[in-house]
Amino acid sequence: MRTQLLYLEDSYQKEMDAQILEVLPDGDKKYKILLDQTVFYAMGGGQPTDQGKLTSDSWSADVYQVLMKDGELWHFVNAETAPTVGTSIHGVIDWDRRYKNMKVHTGGHIVDFALYVLGYSPNQLTPLKGDHGKKPFIVYQGVLEKDIKQELQDKVNELISKDLKFTTYFQSYEDLQKETIYLQPGLPTNKPLRTLHLDTVGSVADGGTQLHSTGEVGKVSVDEMVVEGDTTTIHYSILS
Repeated sequence: MRTQLLYLEDSYQKEMDAQILEVLPDGDKKYKILLDQTVFYAMGGGQPTDQGKLTSDSWSADVYQVLMKDGELWHFVNAETAPTVGTSIHGVIDWDRRYKNMKVHTGGHIVDFALYVLGYSPNQLTPLKGDHGKKPFIVYQGVLEKDIKQELQDKVNELISKDLKFTTYFQSYEDLQKETIYLQPGLPTNKPLRTLHLDTVGSVADGGTQLHSTGEVGKVSVDEMVVEGDTTTIHYSILS
């Protein structure tokens, strides 16, 4: 990948200066742009794409989507004209959108960590996938024999009230394998991976943007636990 992912180093960085490496047409007044570095989060891991603006002295564009395709991170933009390769640009994300997405994503991890603290994950309920968009949920392989919705809500509330610190760092797949609560399938084994650690609780692999602490998320509501076949889906929401 030719783009340095600044958001992995600092989820709170709102803007950056960068250079255009490649430009491809993508429709009427639409282009996809490759930059040497970016603060724009690419849609993935259940977290929605960042949006915002790219500008230079003589050009501007609205970034409506950022995607990882064929090993490169592309900024999809609306613009009157195509920019020139080599141009220096300034990028600014829609911070309100990003911060909301960060709260939802972190809230999902708090639910997941709460299940681990209670002893239900990852043995009885094994994480499969999550969506941290407008209607967030986490899908687990496995079914419990009892209703734990209130028990889970109480533990989520407790983790938030303690305002526990999140930290992120990169390490090898081997070290990650030793440290984490569980490993998602399909993680690359030939490069350093980012670890998300919750103080006093544990660690998981994560490539999204996260808040600094559990207390910053506010209130997380465990709305519903739905059993379908041999899977359990936990629907949650962030209450302001």
